[in-house]
Amino acid sequence: MRIGNKFTPLKRDNYDTPIEAWDLLLSKMKTIPENIWSPFYNTGSLKNKLKTRNVSIIHENLDFFKYEPTEWDICVDNPPYSNKKAIFERLKKLDKPFALLVPIDTLERVYFKTIFGHSNKLQVIIPSKRYNFTGYDNKKNVPFKTIWICYGLDLNSENQLIFE
Repeated sequence: MRIGNKFTPLKRDNYDTPIEAWDLLLSKMKTIPENIWSPFYNTGSLKNKLKTRNVSIIHENLDFFKYEPTEWDICVDNPPYSNKKAIFERLKKLDKPFALLVPIDTLERVYFKTIFGHSNKLQVIIPSKRYNFTGYDNKKNVPFKTIWICYGLDLNSENQLIFE
């Protein structure tokens, strides 16, 4: 959502990515990139959580649509779902690898098909369970399944669908 010139995620969009979701993605990568940009700040706790995994990220409380780090290799995050279309459009335009944790029904959205078509750069990692996100007013698991939509990543598998 935009308020004036600043992107502001809806309050209900502020959920931290569970570390186990990151663990799954990292386990599927051939190598862990040095410059990972995680632009969606939420509570800001992600940087410390990933330090325990020896993963360093660029994680600042800045507007994703106005800021881009000087050096970054890949964008990985759990974006605000209310603005997925614009986020996918910007990342595709930046044309660098990314992985976004999004609801599985994102795959059936018309905008998703329009943006990516039949791209051979797309891969989807399907976790074996639903994640429990923290933030906003979440007291139990979210009522939907999430997947990692990956674009241009160097993953261990060449399959477009990767099941945990």
